[in-house]
Amino acid sequence: MFNFFMKFLFLSFVLLCSSNASEKQIQQIQKADSFQNFSGSAENFSGKVKVSLLVERNEWRDFNVALVEFSPQARSGWHTHPQGQTLIVTEGEILAKVQGQKASIAKKGDVISCPPGVKHFHGATHSKGAHLALQGFKDGKNVEWLELVSDEEYKQALQEIQE
Repeated sequence: MFNFFMKFLFLSFVLLCSSNASEKQIQQIQKADSFQNFSGSAENFSGKVKVSLLVERNEWRDFNVALVEFSPQARSGWHTHPQGQTLIVTEGEILAKVQGQKASIAKKGDVISCPPGVKHFHGATHSKGAHLALQGFKDGKNVEWLELVSDEEYKQALQEIQE
């Protein structure tokens, strides 16, 4: 009788686990043609910029991921991130500048890490460039847009990377 009870208990547990597993979505694949694409707004970017939202925040993921593609000399405005930002360069070179520091260049495969609250901008040099942008959310926000980068600031940043 004990063996029967143990087998019954074990089978009940297996059935319970398998029924719960079928109710939960284990993995999801989002097709490339379903990504939300838009042009970077003139309030936040200078030049032609394409943004493709690849991964959106949801109930279990408190960050998003976008592919940002810059035409030559295009750039973001000055901005900060409440949870910081990680950029992974996927094409060309990306100019990265933190306010008060010398500008830098990151090339394909390089990773740029920017801590929370640091005022910065990034964009292309004289050739096109692209990066994946990963940023977390704090109080529902992932970016604080500030003023646009002036042509003079951009030219100065380009000079800094030559030094």
